Amino acid sequence: MRFVAWLLVIGLALAGCGRTQQQAQPQKSLLEQGVQKLETRDYEGAATLFQQYVDQSPSFTVALQEVYRAYMTRPERPAEQAYKFLVQYEPRASEIPVQIDRAGYYQVLGTLAFLAGKRDEYAPWFEKALQLDPQNHLAMNDYAYALAEDGRELEKALRLVRRAIAIKSNVGAYHDTHGWVLYKLGRYDEALRELRLAVQTAPDTPDLRYHLAAVYAKLGRKDDALVELEKALALKPGHEPSLQLRKELLGEKAR
Repeated sequence: MRFVAWLLVIGLALAGCGRTQQQAQPQKSLLEQGVQKLETRDYEGAATLFQQYVDQSPSFTVALQEVYRAYMTRPERPAEQAYKFLVQYEPRASEIPVQIDRAGYYQVLGTLAFLAGKRDEYAPWFEKALQLDPQNHLAMNDYAYALAEDGRELEKALRLVRRAIAIKSNVGAYHDTHGWVLYKLGRYDEALRELRLAVQTAPDTPDLRYHLAAVYAKLGRKDDALVELEKALALKPGHEPSLQLRKELLGEKAR
């Protein structure tokens, strides 16, 4: 999954919140202390400090965005802890004054719920995001990807990702999702076209290389699949799906 949602708008939000450096300093100190706790993986300690930061911040929206950024810019990307923290504020979502920001909050909840393994929780959050902002292509893409990974409502997933691409056609991750949905539908030739385009757009993403390899494998092009898997593993040596697929393909070649 791709963690772009609120990270795209934090700069604008901070620029418009009207705080002076002196006013922001006490709250910023709490945020920075929370980040330090994250660095040691003291998630409980981080959550306590982040809660104080949100409670004391003059901008509820910016505070949530900053905490989201703190979690998801960590190398380990602790989605479960980020979701647990952010979802507690859902009863206060109406306090996010700008509707598209509120939609962004729900999109984040959907993405984090999926990544945290809350498979029965992500759909309502994505639906709420799209109800608030029918043009939220991030929600469309992430919702489609989640459905594809779960292997359910694949035709709906296809409609969602095609809507996302119609709005924003130059995002490699969206073409990857499109190709992955087609792969799950068994439409491998169509999937290949989309996944090649995705890799051309974002060649340094191991998940995209793995998806392309998976399609090559289904089409019987095992050598091409292995080339893509080697590229994925060069980018991320411990990439588990690539390791597993390579093991399967090498086992087949040995027989």
